[in-house]
Amino acid sequence: MSSSTRQALKAAKEILTPLLVDADLRFAEEIFVISSAMSGSKQLRNILSDPSAEISGKKNALSAVFGASVSAKAVELAGKIVALRWSKGSDLVSAMEQLAVHSVAAIAARSKSLEALEAELFEFRKVVDSDQQLQIALASRQASDEQKLTMVNQLISGKFGKEASLLIRFAVIGSAKVRISVVLEQFGKLLAAYAERLVATVTVAQALSDSQQAQLEKSLSRDYGNDLRLNIEIDPAILGGIKVQIAGEVIDGSIANRLKQAKMMLA
Repeated sequence: MSSSTRQALKAAKEILTPLLVDADLRFAEEIFVISSAMSGSKQLRNILSDPSAEISGKKNALSAVFGASVSAKAVELAGKIVALRWSKGSDLVSAMEQLAVHSVAAIAARSKSLEALEAELFEFRKVVDSDQQLQIALASRQASDEQKLTMVNQLISGKFGKEASLLIRFAVIGSAKVRISVVLEQFGKLLAAYAERLVATVTVAQALSDSQQAQLEKSLSRDYGNDLRLNIEIDPAILGGIKVQIAGEVIDGSIANRLKQAKMMLA
């Protein structure tokens, strides 16, 4: 990320913050709608991210495209965001998406359901990762966004909260170039960042007890100097032990890895 984009993203979050006091999910959804439209239209993206273009022209473009479909509050926010200096169009799209997730996080935090939201997002990611046919269907270029959303709505209806459902639906729309699991993971990291927590993905052969999970969380929090959220994955293939992925680091203490290392030493 370039320095100009980094500064713009920081400013964008500061612009968003006062708007979140009374924001609802509709507002977050509208930011997603704007982000998706920018992502899907190179012409619109280039106009809105062009540093040499007049800010008034950018705002007029936003009003023309979104004035009839989203609230004035969302259009006004977008106008302030496109007035910032972005290194490239994709940075602007990414920023709008981050603001949308940030808004959902703030709404969930206000109702004290942020942890539940993180857990639901991780749960759906596990569903996708465990179903190859679902992955293929969601990655299909032949299926429209509407068809994919219909499929996903059948999976999540009545099983996930409104906040998680919104993030899942837009993860589907935003996963044209990357796997939906990657988008969901990115969303999860943004939620954790909002709560100023690190996320540790822990792989074990069988479920941990509540006391084991609490002890592991306490130990990792102490080692990394930050609050942690544990995402637990069950994988019998590791045979035993534990594998932890956190902050770009992999700690592999699984029995399967130990056997692999032993075989390499004997080879």
